[in-house]
Amino acid sequence: MAQGRVQAPELQSNVRLTPAPMQSDTYTPPPQPAKNENLFRLADALGAFSNSVGNLVGVTGKSSREARAAEDAAFQMHVAGQTLAETRKEIKEGRMMVTDDKISNAARQSYYGDKWAQGLAQDTDAELQTSFDWDKGNPEEFLAKKFQDSIKESGLTDVNAIASAGRAWDQYKTSVLAKQQKYRIDRTNQSTVDTAYGVITDKVNEWIGNGVDPQKFASNLNAMRGELGTKGSLGAGEDELDQQYLNAAARLAQTNPEYAVAMLDAEYSGRSGKTSLSQQRAYADRVLQIKAEAAKAVGLRNDKNAQTEIDTQADGLLADDRLDRVTDTTWWDHDGNQKTVPAATIKKEAFNRYLERSPQIAAQNREDGQQTMQRELRKAQLAGLEHPALKGVVTGIADAASVDMAQDPEAMSRVMDKVKTARWLYNASKNTYMSYLSEADRDFMESFIIAKDDLTGKDGRQMSDNAALEFAVRTSQPVQVDGLNFTRDQNDKIDRSVKSLAASDGWFWSHTTPWNSAAAQQRVASIAKRLVRGGVDQDRAITVAADSVQRNSITYNGTLLELGQAALPDNYKDALDGIIGDFATGNPGVLKDHDIGTGDITILPAQDLNRSGGRFMLADKNTGLPLMDDKEGTPYFVTLKTVRDRARVMDDAKTAKAAHDISIKGAAKTHGLVAAKAEDGNGTVWINPKTREAFDITIPEPGGKPNVKKLGKRIRKDAPVYDDNGFMPPLGGANR
Repeated sequence: MAQGRVQAPELQSNVRLTPAPMQSDTYTPPPQPAKNENLFRLADALGAFSNSVGNLVGVTGKSSREARAAEDAAFQMHVAGQTLAETRKEIKEGRMMVTDDKISNAARQSYYGDKWAQGLAQDTDAELQTSFDWDKGNPEEFLAKKFQDSIKESGLTDVNAIASAGRAWDQYKTSVLAKQQKYRIDRTNQSTVDTAYGVITDKVNEWIGNGVDPQKFASNLNAMRGELGTKGSLGAGEDELDQQYLNAAARLAQTNPEYAVAMLDAEYSGRSGKTSLSQQRAYADRVLQIKAEAAKAVGLRNDKNAQTEIDTQADGLLADDRLDRVTDTTWWDHDGNQKTVPAATIKKEAFNRYLERSPQIAAQNREDGQQTMQRELRKAQLAGLEHPALKGVVTGIADAASVDMAQDPEAMSRVMDKVKTARWLYNASKNTYMSYLSEADRDFMESFIIAKDDLTGKDGRQMSDNAALEFAVRTSQPVQVDGLNFTRDQNDKIDRSVKSLAASDGWFWSHTTPWNSAAAQQRVASIAKRLVRGGVDQDRAITVAADSVQRNSITYNGTLLELGQAALPDNYKDALDGIIGDFATGNPGVLKDHDIGTGDITILPAQDLNRSGGRFMLADKNTGLPLMDDKEGTPYFVTLKTVRDRARVMDDAKTAKAAHDISIKGAAKTHGLVAAKAEDGNGTVWINPKTREAFDITIPEPGGKPNVKKLGKRIRKDAPVYDDNGFMPPLGGANR
């Protein structure tokens, strides 16, 4: 074959060189293999579990592998942040992170199966150590059944997951069977520890309940160590016993702190001789913690005891009607901080506790509602407190009433309840009534009372409750000159008439015109104007208004007392008479200087003549001049507290005398005796009308049983026996 060099044409980029076939050339290129990237995908899937497998990844399919790697990384981060319980919950609820890639998904399912089995093993391990019967039970059968029952409810359905769970469980089962002796020992030890703790706590409860002394209590507990320990019937180790004693002490720290501390400090015979829990360094932190809790509990208990003591004393004072004498109380808490309980708080809380007990008192005494309220009100008055429930009822009367009330029976009934309670309070204690009711509510009540007591209806008879309420609504609102049903001429006429009335001496108290009568004059004019607007004749309105103001005012010897929220005791006049009497006795010079007697002394508010803040000065009611103390040369002041204290003493004396007198008279009546003056004219003797024998009746102690004693003599036949004492003389006359 001829051969030679041939000049080729210029190469183009799109020209493909193809060798010409030679007859002797039999070569044919092999077929291109199909691309298979399963290995790369497997490597990607397993790469999250093993770094070495990742080295199998080649260059082909790089972009898809990176996407899968990112997805697998997200999966790995998700499951790494879960507990076994959370993973099992996710499996059961069907919220597993699966993927469309078969190999990657198989790896994930295997992971889920493995973790599910680990979680089940964790739960089963606890069961094996607590409730499984190692003496009679077969652990292999138990574990096999546990897996079979649990896998059905697991939420695993993929074969890879189930296979992985089975392999993991098989490994766990193998490890359990290999350590079953240890499980038996642990279970036995736990049972021993539980028994020891149970015995200790039973004795703790028994001895504390029986009031055993803390030191004796701790000594008794330590004496039990021999029986509970390795040389005793239970066989618990010393360290285990120590832990149970510490546990028992910790349980007592808050409820019985002294007993807890005694357990820690009590000595017992240990491995190295005499020791105690508090002496062992290994228990130092636990002992310190328990003692700190005990100290805190003691402090809190002392704090509570201090408060309880305050409450107990306050309750006692309330029972004795002496709660008004409470003062601020100071004490120190367990942290060393000074605590002060204000007197007002002590009194208020004591009275609230009394109100809580009141229903039981009422039931015991078989009281009706009015009697209960009277008793509670008296307690409040003596304590210088307001009755919260009672004041709540009589507050807001004017606001609750309206012109539309007649169309609403329920509203009418509510207002009527308030009005009836207020009127009851007025009759029970005018002073309390004046302090509980606001000026607007008093205006309403005055209109209602005037309508019921002083006016008549169209038929000439007493107004009904509904008519009186309607009248009160119309006449209790402030009057506007030239307003509805009221003219300026009517306004001026009333002012002139009241001014003329007030100019006369004793117009209000039938004695002398008080120095602070301006307030009363203004009130009379205000009420009269409202009544005239309501249709009452002017002269009649002024008369009724003056009577109402006098009836609803607190006065003393020509002085109008407006106390606001403060309330005088109901026997304040007697108390002031006593205080002024003592002043006159101790300061005769001032009476001589002013040429007055005790009847000329009154009290005036110390600041505003028309309104007292609870502080008064003694004054000459004829001149208004203050009376000076003979020794100090300063004005003599009287406070609301002074009046209350004096009233209390007088009230107690009056109550004691009433109780004494009724007991004496009761004993006399029982024995058929009548009172007569003693022969010497001093005192009283008790006579049997039939035998003329004389008796003496005494009471050894307040509230005690009277003693009736014969005096061993008789009244003379010719002597008068019966004075005008209310007893009927025997037949035949008084001189028989």
